[in-house]
Amino acid sequence: MANNIKIKICGQNNPAIINHCLDLNISYQGLIFYKKSPRFIDMDTLALINQYFVSHKDKFVGVFVNPSIGEIKNKLEVFDFDTIQLHGNEDQNFISEVKIKFKKKIYKSISPEDFKTTELVDVDQFLIEAKPSLNQMPGGNNKTWDWSDFKNIKKLPYILSGGLNVTNIKKAISLTGADFVDINSGVEEQPGEKSLALIDGIISSIYN
Repeated sequence: MANNIKIKICGQNNPAIINHCLDLNISYQGLIFYKKSPRFIDMDTLALINQYFVSHKDKFVGVFVNPSIGEIKNKLEVFDFDTIQLHGNEDQNFISEVKIKFKKKIYKSISPEDFKTTELVDVDQFLIEAKPSLNQMPGGNNKTWDWSDFKNIKKLPYILSGGLNVTNIKKAISLTGADFVDINSGVEEQPGEKSLALIDGIISSIYN
């Protein structure tokens, strides 16, 4: 596959694995600030990440679910990552407020159905994944969707997400034409624990 595909490994919480991904020149690392997630980053870990990786802050994405402005500000005061991902039910007013206040890139999660008709602005990338069912987390559910039905009617910038792993990533990229993918549970041995071997395997699959 083409080696111009950007990759985001989301749910990072282990500095050793983050370092490995940076050595592999993986485009982005996602840090999740949602307390119910098994990949939740606490303030001590965030301070450690700042200590190790402050010179790579452009490669980090802070992931929030229906946050307050204050919550985002608190995290940025510890580690000034370049991109804010809004992964809940944030509306246009809130997205625009975040954009104006923090002057960061914004990623916004969206379902494939809603992506076709979205009117949202101030979004740098739409992260497309299947809607969670009633009792599921907002993301990281290892849930695929029908890539063959994908349509980017408005030609918006997007990230392909949802259940991507070494067995399906080539097919997903081929069906959607994606040049940016987000991988989370597909490189984990168990929820919240990334695997170096699985990361190496999926990178090899994408680029070979």
